[in-house]
Amino acid sequence: MRGWRIWRISLGRPSSPRRGPRCRWWSVGNLESGPMADPVADSVADVDTPLSTPETASPSSDPITKWLLMVAVLVFFMVLVGGFVRLSRAGLSITEWDPVTGVVPPIGHDAWVNSFAQYQKTPEFRLVNSTMTLGEYQRIFYIEWAHRLIARLAGLAVVVPLIWMMWKRRLSLRASLPYWGVAALFGVQGLIGWLMVSSGLQNRPSVSHYRLTIHLLTAGTLLALVLWMAWNRLDRDRPPRSAPPRAALMSRILLAAVVVQIAFGGLVAGLKAGLISDTWPLMNGAFLPRGALSQLTEALGAHWFHRWFAFVVASLIVATAGVILGDRRSDVSLRRAAIGLLAGVALQISLGISLVLTGVPRWSALAHQGTGVAIFVVSLFVVHATREPAPQVVAAGSATVDLDLGDTRTSAATPA
Repeated sequence: MRGWRIWRISLGRPSSPRRGPRCRWWSVGNLESGPMADPVADSVADVDTPLSTPETASPSSDPITKWLLMVAVLVFFMVLVGGFVRLSRAGLSITEWDPVTGVVPPIGHDAWVNSFAQYQKTPEFRLVNSTMTLGEYQRIFYIEWAHRLIARLAGLAVVVPLIWMMWKRRLSLRASLPYWGVAALFGVQGLIGWLMVSSGLQNRPSVSHYRLTIHLLTAGTLLALVLWMAWNRLDRDRPPRSAPPRAALMSRILLAAVVVQIAFGGLVAGLKAGLISDTWPLMNGAFLPRGALSQLTEALGAHWFHRWFAFVVASLIVATAGVILGDRRSDVSLRRAAIGLLAGVALQISLGISLVLTGVPRWSALAHQGTGVAIFVVSLFVVHATREPAPQVVAAGSATVDLDLGDTRTSAATPA
């Protein structure tokens, strides 16, 4: 049997002591993931792979899965802190981008006076905060500094464990490439953040609403990539979820609509368009104010579109949830997600209307942003849960690898 590796794989659930072992079959090949070889197989084949690696660990104990979920939580928290920075008008308080030395805030009175002097040169200070004191400046400085610090920590939370796992040979170079892509996107997000800030340091007292929207969407992309990889790993050893046939297409349409709504939410935030009208359902005495449709990327049009496209999203959620909940075969996780979407969109629309009527109070606006991201995450989960099984590429002497990011499954064997 030289040159061949023999593995015994158990089909179905683990055997019960009362019922005896289930049927087993013998497969010959080089297995990269899935159930590990038993002592019988080890006695007839040389196994040069550790018995327990992140690639073969159960989903519940997989360190890579836990790591990805931790990064996702950090990204979500970073989005919320970013919203708080914007609502506090603190984003332009730090006028330099120092990825390394910027970790340490000004120390001593002279350093604070020098930092404040740099801020006093900005249009925001001259046009909006001309009466600000040093103490008030320190407050907004620390808000922006905390946001940048959390972003740095989130980046390190990706890079440091990744380097450690590669150093310990728990993750191969090829398997690490998607995670290095996430790390690179963190760097891109930091650069976009600085370009956004720099747009408010020259001729205007606020950042570009286009760059703010790109910054928000990039954060959403980061969150989606990390969660998608984590969910792939969690689903490795479980059968596909039962879902109605129409749910897959409907969930994709819903996710696209949610992304559009979030993008216009970014425009509304950047333009401070939430303050352009304090009535609902009419805006300035009309359902469709004059010029709204021709200025969708300006304050009036962005507010109008964001206000009413929310009901398009709500209709899609109701339709998707109805399909899932109306089919008794739907997986329990999908049913819970559908209920969560229904509750989330009801809360989100209520928050949106209250923001219009009350002048956009800070904490309500932050709750609105957080709920929007939560709806995005649950919509993404429904897309993931209802997706078709990924196509497989079978190479001689290797396991089959699904063309679905981070998803590997085993198949019949070929000689090594």
